[in-house]
Amino acid sequence: MRVLLLVARLLQGGLVSAQGGKAVDTNASVTLGVRAGVFDRPDAARITAHLGAALTDAITRVAGDDLRTGTMVELVASPPERTFVGGTLTV
Repeated sequence: MRVLLLVARLLQGGLVSAQGGKAVDTNASVTLGVRAGVFDRPDAARITAHLGAALTDAITRVAGDDLRTGTMVELVASPPERTFVGGTLTV
């Protein structure tokens, strides 16, 4: 698995996101671009859960544990036919 993009934002005031049917004030947002194939792996659930937990841990280590409940992690799939490195298609 190759990571393509990591964008982290601390949001003043936050967004409202649904988590288990209840609203959560989102104070930090992390978007991680990954190869789409990661979701096809047999261990995809374990990998994505670990990424979500690890990125949340990283944000809270730097910005404070009080942000943990409002930290949103989004894994965004990038298929090979839409992935470029150095201006060249990676397929």
